[in-house]
Amino acid sequence: MSMRNARRRTPLERFPKGLASLGVLLLVAQIGLGIWAVLPGGASEQDGPRSSGTEQVDVNIVVTGERRTADVSFQVTDSADGTTLTAAALPVRRTLRMRQDGRLSVKALNRPENGPGLITCTVLIGERVISQRTSQYDAAHCADVRPTDPTVEGAKVPEQAGGTRPGEVRLTRTVPVKRYPGRGSPRAGQVKDRDARLSYMSFGGSWGNSRVVDPTVQGFTRKQSFETEVKWEASIASGLVSDDLMANATGRDRLRALAENMQDYRQRVGFGSVTAHGRDVASQPLNVNGNLGWVVVREIRFSKQGLRAKTDLAAVVVLDAGRPRPSFLYVDVPDTHKRLWPDVNTLIDSIRVP
Repeated sequence: MSMRNARRRTPLERFPKGLASLGVLLLVAQIGLGIWAVLPGGASEQDGPRSSGTEQVDVNIVVTGERRTADVSFQVTDSADGTTLTAAALPVRRTLRMRQDGRLSVKALNRPENGPGLITCTVLIGERVISQRTSQYDAAHCADVRPTDPTVEGAKVPEQAGGTRPGEVRLTRTVPVKRYPGRGSPRAGQVKDRDARLSYMSFGGSWGNSRVVDPTVQGFTRKQSFETEVKWEASIASGLVSDDLMANATGRDRLRALAENMQDYRQRVGFGSVTAHGRDVASQPLNVNGNLGWVVVREIRFSKQGLRAKTDLAAVVVLDAGRPRPSFLYVDVPDTHKRLWPDVNTLIDSIRVP
């Protein structure tokens, strides 16, 4: 072969065919990576890793408890704005949008006036529980929670109890007050509570005299009672609803809410450290000469060492009687004197606005 016809060998031809093919593939791959790096969303030294933790996720907060209300607060770490809900009706549900690398703190406090009861804070991503804390007394605190936290094994969102202990009942529909059988106590005539602007029946027999009392000490302005056994009594009392209870009852159903809240308050205060379970057996509206009201009747079951009584029948009436605050009338009679439960009907039927 002459030099004139000889073809010059290209650089690739100087390598074996297999290595040449590999070189071409590497060159194509390098070009492709360079193009990807400059495209939007491509990797670059300035952008850093793709999974930077700045993605936003929805985090669900659920606070549940045995009482009707609680103080609830929650805040995302490094956020200047936290949220505080005072006397929030339970259950509380909120959805927050936060960074995937953020941290969340949730605190749920039992209000002192509500007394002890289970309270639980739960944090979820979708249906996945990533934090849950429960307290029997003061506060439940879900602290330093991250959206990337693992699932809490076996954790579930608690049943929505609506502010009641297990075994308690709160009526959501209208149920008329039943007529309790028997004659009840002899009637001693109407008495007037001028502060509450109410008139109602007083009783003879076992009942003591109806008398005016100091509302700043007792929380009511007129009372009639008698001792049913040592350190226990039946009682009738009237007065004006307190400002504290008024603050938690607004809107169309405020009279009903006030009657329910007052039953809860009296159950809590009247039984102290004794575990009591209230079962509402009646809840109905009243109309006294054009003055609107609501009555809630509750059977409160309890057990206290040394007491024969096991159940109190308690009725609370809340009535708009032309005062700045609604008026109330309540009656409690323990089951040791069940023969006097008809007094509840007599008392409710006798209410007048003078």
